[in-house]
Amino acid sequence: MGEKRAFSVTDIYLILAMVIWGSDYPFAKIVMREVSPLAFSAMRTLLATLICLPFLIRQEKDWSVSRRHLLELILISFLGIFLNRVLWSVGLNLTSASNSGLLSATSPIFVLLLSFLFWRTEVTLRGALGTFMAFVGVFLVIEGDWKGWDMKSETFRGDLIIIGSAILWALFNVLTKPLLRRYSSLKVAAYMMVIGSVLYLPFLPNEKGGGWMEISWLAWFGVLYVAIMGNGLAYFLWIRGIQKIGPVRTMLYQYIMPITAILFSIPFLNEILTATQIWGTAVVFGGIFLARLE
Repeated sequence: MGEKRAFSVTDIYLILAMVIWGSDYPFAKIVMREVSPLAFSAMRTLLATLICLPFLIRQEKDWSVSRRHLLELILISFLGIFLNRVLWSVGLNLTSASNSGLLSATSPIFVLLLSFLFWRTEVTLRGALGTFMAFVGVFLVIEGDWKGWDMKSETFRGDLIIIGSAILWALFNVLTKPLLRRYSSLKVAAYMMVIGSVLYLPFLPNEKGGGWMEISWLAWFGVLYVAIMGNGLAYFLWIRGIQKIGPVRTMLYQYIMPITAILFSIPFLNEILTATQIWGTAVVFGGIFLARLE
């Protein structure tokens, strides 16, 4: 039995990150009507780096890292910044925002498993029950739009790709924890942004229509929003959360993201919020509250 943690600034940071990432889904769907998934992933990463890096450079005084840790940063950036975002964009382009939100929220389950396998992290009964309860709540939230899987459909392929993205996101969180014991969250975030941008450069050209010059102002707004808010601010808040409370507790907040994704999808993608989804929201927050008590 553990003691209840007081609601902290870290909690606010993580909730804000989930609100931002939930809003990414409808904006990304709108953008990818005019932009190819790989080009969208590349542009959002490059813009986030160009906008956020000057701020990070001013805040961080010491930019040195060991050669071994630099190699680790390259590997983690490839998995969590490059490959994860590629799979997320490709999967979201094929399936619905609702399915994507739900399946992305499976990451905490993979974090529990990977944390145990990599670091032998103790998983308490209360933490496991809270995680399971929140996961059940996610299914309730999504039930109104859940139509099952047709193995021959694009939606099914998109769902599988999103699951792969969720696994990579979990791996990213678990592998980042040791680096955050040695370096500040600002330094880790900056290195990952730069490395990710370099990896994306070959995929920057937009294969749809007339390239980047022909997309609408709404698509450009979506690209800028996801780049600045999702790739910039939310990633920093998330890495800060990992540094403060570890990947297992941090990932519990992932369950908020499908809820915010649906709430933002109602006005932008004409999705409907059902009574079951409202009940599911209560179950999600109940699960997070239970897991926070460990």
